[in-house]
Amino acid sequence: MGGVLLLAGCAAPAAAPGPTTTVTATPPPTVVIFDPQTSGKILAERITARAKPKDPAVTISAVECKNFPDIKVNTQTDCQMVVNGVKRGYRATFTERDGHYEIKAQDLTW
Repeated sequence: MGGVLLLAGCAAPAAAPGPTTTVTATPPPTVVIFDPQTSGKILAERITARAKPKDPAVTISAVECKNFPDIKVNTQTDCQMVVNGVKRGYRATFTERDGHYEIKAQDLTW
């Protein structure tokens, strides 16, 4: 019985509540639902939104991309856009499963 009293006597006192901390979580990234019927339009919108030429005198507009069936590594689709008033062709190649892509110049396809 002495051992029970000894253990009970060693219990730590209850901790006093600390200051309240408020954390604001960042919203989760937006998820784009893949639809082969609108895939080219969504890709063109992403390219337009992210187009940041190194030269501020360069303007990019009228981006269009052909629809593609799936986003897989090495899937490609053709795009065209107007760069400084001249229509040019590009090929978008997906480099990762989650939709990363790279764009390279090519001859116009349509």
